[in-house]
Amino acid sequence: MEEFFKLAQLTNEQIALIRGLELATGTHIMAFEPGPKIAALSDRELQKVKKLENELGATLIVFESE
Repeated sequence: MEEFFKLAQLTNEQIALIRGLELATGTHIMAFEPGPKIAALSDRELQKVKKLENELGATLIVFESE
């Protein structure tokens, strides 16, 4: 199983540091931290996910339940 990332929970001071770097570089920066684990699916489960993706016209990411 692979680890996924979620948006980092930052303090106002940390956000200010990122904003300063964005201004200095003329870029946009997103901060992530480790998040939930990607689920290990069987071939049958994966096919069900792909079918639903096609029906929805969206990409689904399946995580392990905690």
